[in-house]
Amino acid sequence: MEQTRIQMFEQQIYPEIFAEVAENVMDRFGKQKKEIIEEWETILQQYMDQLANLQEEEEVPSIQEIDISFLYTSLEDKYAKFQIDSYGEGGRVSGESILTEYISADWIADGAKVLAERLAERAEQENLRGYVRAAEIDKLRLRAVRSLLLCLAVRFKYIIRDMIDFRSLARVQKEPCFLVQIGEYMDWMKTIYAVQPAVDIFNCEQDTDLRFRSFHAIHYNEKQFKAFNLSQSDFRDCVFAESSITDCLMNDCMFDGCVFERLCIESTMMKGCIFANCVFQETIMKEVVLSESDKESSILDYFAPAEFHNCEFREVRLENCNADKCIVKNCDASKLELENSSIVGSGFEERKDKEGQDELF
Repeated sequence: MEQTRIQMFEQQIYPEIFAEVAENVMDRFGKQKKEIIEEWETILQQYMDQLANLQEEEEVPSIQEIDISFLYTSLEDKYAKFQIDSYGEGGRVSGESILTEYISADWIADGAKVLAERLAERAEQENLRGYVRAAEIDKLRLRAVRSLLLCLAVRFKYIIRDMIDFRSLARVQKEPCFLVQIGEYMDWMKTIYAVQPAVDIFNCEQDTDLRFRSFHAIHYNEKQFKAFNLSQSDFRDCVFAESSITDCLMNDCMFDGCVFERLCIESTMMKGCIFANCVFQETIMKEVVLSESDKESSILDYFAPAEFHNCEFREVRLENCNADKCIVKNCDASKLELENSSIVGSGFEERKDKEGQDELF
């Protein structure tokens, strides 16, 4: 009977309360984002300067990983915090941390505290306090913190570049594959920034990780991009001509100054992509996901809508695409055709409202 009551509480009441608390934490994170970025930028700059100074004194090797880990034990301290560690070749599995620093995480601790209080109140209201004891609530509190970390990790990928002082980072001697990760101490880590060696997409080993790569001034002519995971890669001044992109993962990619000419993009995920100063000519997108619908969105797997800035669309068609809430700024879309595509709350919706007019929006 006791286990049944506890399971009911975990499966029915906890998710409801966690969803409310998580929404409040994400809202607070959004409102305090500027202050959080400034704090992290200052600490990360100091941290990287210390690393560079140690390397100049020949005391530490080149760096492969910088891990930002939440410390569960700090929940019992006056201030909750993240721990920053750096590791040489092989990462954290191959050696001890080279340098350690800390960053405040009070917004996570506050959320965990509120959740525990609400769980206790709800257990009292449901006459379950005899079953849902302090140890059970503490277990759920730790579960909630893990979920909150996942929520935040998938959002940090969009602001980590604002937190890094690239002059300080440039001073640090790095391994060819360099990662900045966030997660739990000595547990899971999610990569939020990476520097990877140059690679040829069509002339590399089959198991090569193509994420977080940089591709500059490459002309792809009559190429077939098929089932590649190129997420969070950076394409600058590239040309995609007489080619196809099919069944690929290209979430959170950056396309700057690229040309898409007589191209077919089909059944491809492009959530969170940024297209800046790009030209689309005689190009069709079929069943391309540029943003998540409300039904698909998950607090634990967040993607921002794709953005288009200063782009030209010439004889372009979006067919059965999801482009809800996509940002479209200063784009010439007078020759853009929309067919059975979801564009709710996006700049494309504004274009549809003004259909028949040549507009920059």
